[in-house]
Amino acid sequence: MGNQAIIAEMRDAEGTVLDDTCWVDFTANTVGIAGLGRVKAVRDGVAIVHWDGLGNYKYGSNDLCYYGARRTIADKTGVKLQEGQFVEKKGRWQGMVKAVTDTNALIVFGGLGVSDGWYEQRQIDKDDIRVMTRMRRQCANAGCF
Repeated sequence: MGNQAIIAEMRDAEGTVLDDTCWVDFTANTVGIAGLGRVKAVRDGVAIVHWDGLGNYKYGSNDLCYYGARRTIADKTGVKLQEGQFVEKKGRWQGMVKAVTDTNALIVFGGLGVSDGWYEQRQIDKDDIRVMTRMRRQCANAGCF
């Protein structure tokens, strides 16, 4: 019969495909797990998820359903992105999250020479996009804006 490749996909509790760049939020049956976990690898029917302070854990499909795992999109540091948040790109450009799905975020930078658009997790990580804890004021000759 020849060689046959078996492609094993892992999905969250809602059926969204998981990959090695995404974040997951466990929404059910958790004791002491707070925050998002970073999927480090998906192979052989197992998702390896890294939790800050706890390390790496392996989850099969049944585990992901039991814990109500949901793929989500986050900034580079693991803060879940939500509509209306202010973000910063490469520590320089400021923008706003306008819409969020489980795999993308629409970020608008207001024509400051930075591309507005839908960002996937890989691009968010590459561009060092982070949620701002507070807005920085920038002043020009005409005053602060």
